[in-house]
Amino acid sequence: MTRGSADDSTSLSPDDAFAVLANETRFEIVRTLWELYEPDDPANVVKFADLYDGDTAITFSELYDRVGYGDTGNFNYHLEQLTDHFVRRTDAGYELTEAGFEVARAVVAGTVSEHPSIDTAEIDAACPRCDAPVVVSYENHHVKASCSECLGIWQNAAGDEGVLFTFAFPPAGLSHRTPEEAFHATLAYNFNRIRSFVHGVCPDCSSVVEGSLDICEPHEPGERGGCPHCHRRHRIEVATVCERCKSVARGPLTIAILAHPSVAAFFYDRGVEHHFASWETFRRAERVTEDILETGPLRIRLTIPCEADRLGLTLDESLEPVESVREVSRAER
Repeated sequence: MTRGSADDSTSLSPDDAFAVLANETRFEIVRTLWELYEPDDPANVVKFADLYDGDTAITFSELYDRVGYGDTGNFNYHLEQLTDHFVRRTDAGYELTEAGFEVARAVVAGTVSEHPSIDTAEIDAACPRCDAPVVVSYENHHVKASCSECLGIWQNAAGDEGVLFTFAFPPAGLSHRTPEEAFHATLAYNFNRIRSFVHGVCPDCSSVVEGSLDICEPHEPGERGGCPHCHRRHRIEVATVCERCKSVARGPLTIAILAHPSVAAFFYDRGVEHHFASWETFRRAERVTEDILETGPLRIRLTIPCEADRLGLTLDESLEPVESVREVSRAER
């Protein structure tokens, strides 16, 4: 089987795509078609199953009336600029393509139009290092969780101490959620994205992703804070990048490994349900130990505890487990 590639006959360069959508009338057409789409309509379920069969498309005249443009000829010109890329023309009329849906979703989610914030709030969650209350805040489309007492896990780009994580979260996610609910939703949103990256699929454009490791060689985390060289407590960080759309997931390897099915099985066999996209995963990652066994070829040992038992996973440079060892406590033998 050969690798697939984008169809150049129907694709737009980034410059051309921005030029098409920069016009106010064209974007209003996209927005209008988005507002007309009702996902709960049974016809739309059929539509997706039949790969857009046009059942929910609207006619040119209805779209023209809804957008409210004054010149039929110019309106048709703008609609044609969108057709085949952001709008699909069917026998029944016009509807959005998947690319058109993505543009509308970005705006509806607030990622290009809103700048909300929430005041720093203490929530019912305990720091995985010292058990002090966690505080959350929201700025620049990111939720920041920090310990209210200790120095946390790392310093962020602004040099703030006490940081546990800073994760991207679309502004729409704040709607109808308390700070604590937004905190848990942020973890679910980002950990599910991490899971997709771990499986080699970009969660934003579905392209192949490439992973790399950042290993702090002179790692010296202190008793109270992070390492003076890398400003974090974990030694190994994994970065997974989509070269096509530039989406990226970056974080501790001790978190990424907890998405592996052998980990879920290890906890399950001990009567513990391991839900990866959760705060408990973040806390468990702090108890995972990491060791560099060899550098050529690379071998990394991660040890995951569950009460008195241990699961040891040895990873190669592809970050795939090449050895799995369960250390069972004497009481269970």
